[in-house]
Amino acid sequence: MTTYDVPKDAAKRRHWVIYQLRVRGTNLRRFAFQIGVSQQAVSAALFSPSSYIETALAKELGLKPQQLFPERFDSAGRRLHATRSPQRSRAPLGRNVQVPGVA
Repeated sequence: MTTYDVPKDAAKRRHWVIYQLRVRGTNLRRFAFQIGVSQQAVSAALFSPSSYIETALAKELGLKPQQLFPERFDSAGRRLHATRSPQRSRAPLGRNVQVPGVA
């Protein structure tokens, strides 16, 4: 299977992406850390749209996002679905923390 033989089925594509990352000496966890998101965010992006992660994954694999996720783009290369931003980790607010504008 060449780099351009990306499986169309989402479950098969997930395994293919994991394999391609391993061939390149990394894995989902390391890749997620490298781009500043959680491993869960990368896993979720393999099944639902996330422009940032799609672009980063495609770049890592030497592809365009349209080649990696063709069902998420129209024939002109425009995105079909709204994307969500990856959740960055935030420290929870403690009990005695003063929040500006809150009494």
